[in-house]
Amino acid sequence: MQKSKCSICCRNQETRARVHVIYTGGTIGMMRNADGVLAPIQHELPKRLRDYPNCHDKSYKLNKNEDLLVLPHVEGTPYRVLYDLVEYAPLLDSSCMNMSDWQRIAKDIGKSYNQYDGFVILHGTDTMAYTASALSFMLQNLGKPVVITGAQIPIFEMRTDGRDNFIGSIVLAGNFDIPEVVLYFGNRVMRGCRTTKISAESFHAFDTPNHPPLGEVGVNVDINSRLLFRSCSLECFSVHDKLETQVGLLLMYPGITPAVLRAFLSEPMRGVVIQSFGAGNVPSNNAELLAVLREAINRGMLIVNISQCPKGSVAEIYETGAWMSMGVVAGSDMTKEAAFTKLAYVLAKPEWDLANKKKVMQLSIRGELTTNKVAKVNDIDLIEGVARTLRLSTAKEREQMCATFYPAIVAASIVENDVEKLKALKQYGADLCDKNCDGRTALHLACFMGKVVCVEYLLAAGCATDVADRFSRTPLHEAIDTDNRQIIRLLLKHGARLQDVPEVQAEVLRALAERAQLERLESYRLAGGNLMQADRTGRTALHYACQLGRQDVVMYLISHYAHIQLQDELGLTPLDYAQAANHEHIVCLLHTCEQCS
Repeated sequence: MQKSKCSICCRNQETRARVHVIYTGGTIGMMRNADGVLAPIQHELPKRLRDYPNCHDKSYKLNKNEDLLVLPHVEGTPYRVLYDLVEYAPLLDSSCMNMSDWQRIAKDIGKSYNQYDGFVILHGTDTMAYTASALSFMLQNLGKPVVITGAQIPIFEMRTDGRDNFIGSIVLAGNFDIPEVVLYFGNRVMRGCRTTKISAESFHAFDTPNHPPLGEVGVNVDINSRLLFRSCSLECFSVHDKLETQVGLLLMYPGITPAVLRAFLSEPMRGVVIQSFGAGNVPSNNAELLAVLREAINRGMLIVNISQCPKGSVAEIYETGAWMSMGVVAGSDMTKEAAFTKLAYVLAKPEWDLANKKKVMQLSIRGELTTNKVAKVNDIDLIEGVARTLRLSTAKEREQMCATFYPAIVAASIVENDVEKLKALKQYGADLCDKNCDGRTALHLACFMGKVVCVEYLLAAGCATDVADRFSRTPLHEAIDTDNRQIIRLLLKHGARLQDVPEVQAEVLRALAERAQLERLESYRLAGGNLMQADRTGRTALHYACQLGRQDVVMYLISHYAHIQLQDELGLTPLDYAQAANHEHIVCLLHTCEQCS
């Protein structure tokens, strides 16, 4: 949804953003009941928010049909945020939430996705990291911020973290391009599928042990755009609302018996996340224990190994970690919340077989784990380094600098035929469809260089095939001029069309015929060129080829001419020109062709 101008009486012509708030329950919205005890009270939160000046600006003039709450203006943010709030009934303590509640939240976001610029989920803290992780996977190809928050003390208490968490989440959801599910708590913006709860008392109750925060909110809101995870898929946003419920989370402990393990891994269980010791170790001297694991794997159970340690990753560096070679999936440095919810998501994908599901569990599909593959983004690091050196802090300054650097890096990536770098650049915000000062795009260059793989990726990324540079040349012209038939076919498949006016086509064909460039003539024909196109004098390429005695060109052209007795403005045919020039071999060839036809 595009952020829109307010249509009635906006004195400062503020641009508005709309945010949808879903209150599932939890401490953040609790009130004191008649006994003075904090409790969830149905329908009370939206009522109290309207009377709370920090959360609703009553002086802001809304349209007559708008029943919205308005966040007071926040200095330094571009948009005035209008929001509504829906409550779940009954309001749930987060310790009571389960997969069906995650599915409900995901579906509700999906239903209203196009109506809002961002979403805020108010949630209890106990299982907030599980919900954040689950939504990260279920909301596919997300392009808007979904911010989950809660509190240790309710919003309307005198001393509270709830007010800052609530207001900060709405500011983030309405003003920042964060295409992820994030958890906002204690002034930190954290990737949802990297979070875990670390304290039951602190205002900094959540952490991302193996990943830095995406941003911090202090005097300024500082979002590290380099850390944001942006989908490279061209598919539209969708909700995958199926989760496999027969999954479990097992903590390995000293002295665990084969009987206990067998009971946990028995049917109907389909997948288990095992939290092993240290870098991924289990008692390797217990043959019966290992036999139970092997038996479960052999019957098709998907077992993922993560570490009990908050920080660090599993690795087969000790003998006691060699058990993973029997078919256990290494979960890298995922949190237990991310591993558990990802397993439920992956196992619910009917289009993937078990082998693919194992592969996906080891891939970073939402930024949930650290992979061994190092992306080639050194050029992007250079941009960030330049930005820091020049002390460019605002989004506009960085955008201007990136607009200068990115085209050059995109061009270099195409020359190197490095699609992975192109994907990384797109993820970091580069516009692969942008034009340079000559009006040329990355697709022009890729076609000229003959980089088929890059052409395929750029076309899949939505780059237009009909963009003409200042010389009126399209990517199709570049493919024709390099006689790259594979690229010509790719461009045509994606809607490319030869845009030359008839006079220009005729001139091109004349020049090619005179120079006997058969390969180029064929490329031109494959691209949609009309070999019978006549110039202003009525002469075709065949007229000129016959006049010059180009036998190979004549032989090629007549195979693609519907008839060869075309007359120019003087009433002369190609045969007349061959006879006038005494090209007997051409005359014989044309006579033979006429007799055969």
